[in-house]
Amino acid sequence: MFKFRKNDLAVLLGCLSGLLVCFSGNALVLGQDEKWLELPQVQERVEKGLGEPADCKRMVEDGRIWIHRDEQAVIVDGYVCQRNAPLEMFACPVGTKEHEAVVAVFAKSRFVHASLLAVGGVAGKPVAFEPRFVPASGTTVRVYALWHDEKGQTQGTLAQHWIRKTGTKKPMEWDWVFAGSKIYKDPDTGKETYMGDSGDLICVANFMTSTLDVAVKSDAANSGLVFEAFTEKIPKRYTPIRLVMVLSDEPPYSGDAPAGETPSSDGADALPKHLKSEVPKRVLDFLPARKIEEQPSEPAKTNEAPKTDEPAKTDEPVKTSEPTPEKKP
Repeated sequence: MFKFRKNDLAVLLGCLSGLLVCFSGNALVLGQDEKWLELPQVQERVEKGLGEPADCKRMVEDGRIWIHRDEQAVIVDGYVCQRNAPLEMFACPVGTKEHEAVVAVFAKSRFVHASLLAVGGVAGKPVAFEPRFVPASGTTVRVYALWHDEKGQTQGTLAQHWIRKTGTKKPMEWDWVFAGSKIYKDPDTGKETYMGDSGDLICVANFMTSTLDVAVKSDAANSGLVFEAFTEKIPKRYTPIRLVMVLSDEPPYSGDAPAGETPSSDGADALPKHLKSEVPKRVLDFLPARKIEEQPSEPAKTNEAPKTDEPAKTDEPVKTSEPTPEKKP
């Protein structure tokens, strides 16, 4: 008799959501919170809703990605692509792996790689599995998500708060490092391909092609997925999101055990220091508040009859003061 293994049900749900993946071009993406939107509509919403960050250098014309060298920050725009599924990555380029990510961004992974180098990041090495497991290495990168609430006010959070250990209310604790992915060179044509462009931008499961990866063992095999979207904390689908990746001099927080095995409570007191810190103002400044145009209010309706200068209509004939004509003899 067949028996489900641990997490198999969650994986099945993830596979079903994978059927709803958003493809590039004019394909449709399925909304969890509103009607279906075409990708160009989503992109237009992002462009109008976020604008361009001040005092930043745009890296490519066909992508929404900027750098701020003084803050050692890389800024990239995207949107919430799904809110309820097992995760292999936190963010991916549009048209790749939206079914297993929270945010899809309008920039290729290779441009994020180049931007991290431009602000002083050092690419380490992707994860290795043989002959023994060696976690990804590189500069520690703190990833923040910024968005506007319904009143146009800027909201922000560390990206880990949108990811939780499967079946718990505890956010992912571990830091990302700049692993740097890999470049594949076709032996026949000599063409080089940056492998992170296939979707492995900011990963929570270990891949040898990750641009950013967690510095712990987090099994990429479907039966071992240990993270899922923290649905209650994520804005509704299609919400424009600005990701800010800031270099950190601190060593990556990785704990003492593999991703799914660290014993800790679900309480906030058990969280590491960086997860309890507020989003720095210098990061929030990359997305100013947005002015919401107020709609004119309609006059209050009452049950009183409208006032008028005309006489009230009745069923009786109207009497006049004209004299009655005399009868002729």
